Amino acid sequence: MQSKIIISLTFLALVRFVFPNKLDRIINGHYASPKQFPYQTFMDKLDLSNLHGPIGWRRHCGGILISSNLVLTAAHCLDKPDIYAVKIYFGALNLWNVTEEGKQILVVKRDHFVIHNEWDRNIIVNDIAMIKLPISLILNDYIKSVQLPNPEVQYQFSEAISSGWGNIDDKGNMDPKLKYYNPQIVSDSKCEHWYKSSIASAFPASLICIAPNENRPCGGDSGSPLVIRQESNLVLVGITSFIIGDNCGPSYPVLFTRVSSHLTWIRDNENQI
Repeated sequence: MQSKIIISLTFLALVRFVFPNKLDRIINGHYASPKQFPYQTFMDKLDLSNLHGPIGWRRHCGGILISSNLVLTAAHCLDKPDIYAVKIYFGALNLWNVTEEGKQILVVKRDHFVIHNEWDRNIIVNDIAMIKLPISLILNDYIKSVQLPNPEVQYQFSEAISSGWGNIDDKGNMDPKLKYYNPQIVSDSKCEHWYKSSIASAFPASLICIAPNENRPCGGDSGSPLVIRQESNLVLVGITSFIIGDNCGPSYPVLFTRVSSHLTWIRDNENQI
């Protein structure tokens, strides 16, 4: 099956943290297999900020399919007013393979974005946004939604899966193939130690932290998923948000928006558009 293209008409720079779409690579890690992460999406952006220069699609952020017509991502991926639209890849393994089996591409305009109304770039809280697709996708082995988490479970000390696309070096050369690795979710108290060293604020309960590791995202694409395995299901627990530190060294942790803290927001906004 050839890939389907569906067209719809419808930093703040603190010294000690970076958003991972600025340093967007999974370092080391493993290449994913077809159908392994069918909820994983990727977005190019159409940015109109420079009307005097070339206007075109630029690679941007990851995302997560949570139903046939809803994608979650990070708020900082969508909050710039010059982003006119995003091109979302579903069922992709190799972004550059135009005939890849199972892949679908959907272009969605800005009026289908919902950004958390309490998103704050200063302390990086509520870094979550939703894209309401103008059509419902037909789910299959290549394209499936992921299960949302139980709000009563903290998932500390669980082995997780972080996946995404990104650069393979500091020159911006991109690996078009989906990669993943298995980090450990650490305690909130350990996260707080790292967080306070970078941002003079109490550690928000709405964040999840993964331990520094030589196999790591830097920090994967912003907006990409952090999942855990529960029996035969993969459960979405985090959305890639930011990196503590000013580089991608193995001593720096990556922080994720805790999805269970935003289940009410998701329910309240899924029918907003």
